[in-house]
Amino acid sequence: MHHVLDTANYAQLLLMRGLPEDVARASDILARLVDLQVTDPASKHYGLWGWFVEEPPDQMAPADWNWADFVGARLAEILRAHAGELDPGLVARLKESLGHAARCIKKRNVGPSYTNICTMGAGVTMAAGEILGDPELVEYGRRRLAAQREELERNGGVPEYNSPDYGIVMMQELERILRLVEDPAARADAEWMRQRMWRLTAGQFHPGTGQWAGAQSRSYSGTLRGNQALYLWQRAGVVPRSAAATKFTPWADLLHDEPALACPPDAAERFARLPSSPLEVEQNWMEARPGASPVVLHTWFSDDATLGTINEETTWVQHRVLTGFWAAADGEIASARLNLLKDGKEFASGLVRMQQDGPRVLAVAGLASGQGDWHVSLDRPKDGHFTASDLRLRVLLDAPDAKLTPRSDGGWILSAGNHELVIHPGEILFDGRPGRWEAGEHKGGVHVDAILYEGAPLRFAPAGLAETGLALGLELLPVGQRATSSPLTSTLDGALRRWQWAAVKGDLAAPAPTETP
Repeated sequence: MHHVLDTANYAQLLLMRGLPEDVARASDILARLVDLQVTDPASKHYGLWGWFVEEPPDQMAPADWNWADFVGARLAEILRAHAGELDPGLVARLKESLGHAARCIKKRNVGPSYTNICTMGAGVTMAAGEILGDPELVEYGRRRLAAQREELERNGGVPEYNSPDYGIVMMQELERILRLVEDPAARADAEWMRQRMWRLTAGQFHPGTGQWAGAQSRSYSGTLRGNQALYLWQRAGVVPRSAAATKFTPWADLLHDEPALACPPDAAERFARLPSSPLEVEQNWMEARPGASPVVLHTWFSDDATLGTINEETTWVQHRVLTGFWAAADGEIASARLNLLKDGKEFASGLVRMQQDGPRVLAVAGLASGQGDWHVSLDRPKDGHFTASDLRLRVLLDAPDAKLTPRSDGGWILSAGNHELVIHPGEILFDGRPGRWEAGEHKGGVHVDAILYEGAPLRFAPAGLAETGLALGLELLPVGQRATSSPLTSTLDGALRRWQWAAVKGDLAAPAPTETP
């Protein structure tokens, strides 16, 4: 299979090297690339490419509308930097292709809530408008970017909150706008947003471990990947904490000749050191929408450890609702998190609420209606029913020296390096029947499980269950520090159960199975 976006990247790299044979090969590739685009304005896939040469958009299920943005951005880069090296006929075809992509983006018209794609599409349409002499495209992109800035100013953050993957992509796209777009108003908005995103990112960074502290809305790995660490290193002076980080170079830095834009000096200082230790940070990333809670992150930092949570979130695999990082053996990083598993695979139809006070967290979890199985929306069952032989919430610690120790009060200690995560188990109910707790080991670490159900395959709909959910307390402490002795308690207010733990201020209402996030 031949990947279309990688092919565009390859052509751009050939043009950057610039040998005569490179230009000739890139020209052949680009001519083929524009042939693969849907150019019929009457087609529902107008302006798109497929992911692969062998799979055009009409054969995908479904087509990826973001491909107009991603491939269009590469065409804009090539036309800005290399048009003079290419045959005029090919340049004309590339401009036409960029115009198709820009009009596709405009027709789709995503809003500010689609954070990185909103930014990317604004940049592509403005660059296309300037290259093609189309003021309507420039004006559209300018208005789209201005609306995104207004939402960022109003909310303080973005819907894809505190995401190492999408936060970096957004900053890269803002850098791209500053490279490609000449419009003064758009450039001012892009620079303001770039600085705002850097400051948000710096506020969640833990210098002691070199990790992006949580909680996180979108994350593809437990710790920073090499290309992410390198991006922070190049722009903020953050020293990579893993040898793997020096083996990667972000595509965005390969695909242009201009030097990387540095992060603001005040943000760079925060990347280097905490302003105090311990430090607690609470960030409101999104104001409450009707019927929903605001998105609030709470993160505790010390010089050598961090623990972060979100006030409320679903258990989709990309949601890191709880993260903990500290130094483990052999210079590695201990990584703690929480997830919901159905038959051993992450289950998206859970809802977790958390209240944090310093390094201590009260968490309640249950099931939610209207969600998918593995994905929050793409695999929602039409009748709302799922089938499971095993359903459990897991608190896990990954570290080379991870150790599991039972406590005399029925809890457990998950330890690594000079810190330990103390688990205080609460009651578990599934459809009104009690569950149980157990602990064990997995490859690379240890875990504690709250088992809601295990047995013969069971077909269930969250909305049809009687009381279902659980509670737990956890605290991240230096080895040897006395843990809290207070048990978790709950009270019933009609059908609503509220949980309390003396180690944490306030209480939490357990999610009802009929709730829809």
